[in-house]
Amino acid sequence: MPRMLLTVLGLVLVAGCGAPAAAPPAPAGTTPPSIPGTTPPSAPPGGIALTGELKTPATLTPQQLAALPQQSVQVSFASSKGTEQHAEAGVPLAAIIPAGALRTTSRKNDLLAFAVLAVGSDGYAAAVAYGEVSADFGNRGALVALTEDGKPLARPRLVVPGDVKGGRYVSDLLELRVVRVG
Repeated sequence: MPRMLLTVLGLVLVAGCGAPAAAPPAPAGTTPPSIPGTTPPSAPPGGIALTGELKTPATLTPQQLAALPQQSVQVSFASSKGTEQHAEAGVPLAAIIPAGALRTTSRKNDLLAFAVLAVGSDGYAAAVAYGEVSADFGNRGALVALTEDGKPLARPRLVVPGDVKGGRYVSDLLELRVVRVG
């Protein structure tokens, strides 16, 4: 596992120490509880709130997302349904949150001290280290998909090509929260 990813995971685990115990699972047929601190702000249908350690937080409308540079990727990942394969098209995460938008310091490679927490409408959240997103480092091609298999999505979806499992694929995306983890 790359050293940066291990560092981010370690910091996330340390940050969680001393936190209140997780709520018990929701009864079947109900909405799952959200992760503490991940209640997303309201965003217009199909839009995304950009929050956290940004010079200028903003909310992007579906029209603004559609006007950004688009990219297509073929992905394959394991899920509870088995192996899924999809054609995803949308905006590279690095185009939505460019390095210059982060509240960086003069510290060497300060970009590597950030992660992007993607939060879905159900409170589900997953993090991507900014070093994975940045063209100067991992350049993994994380994408905010607007269409899947040629069909428009009602809400964007975070897609992380190369992940073996789809756990960091966040559907019904409402927020991209930039957090400093180092």
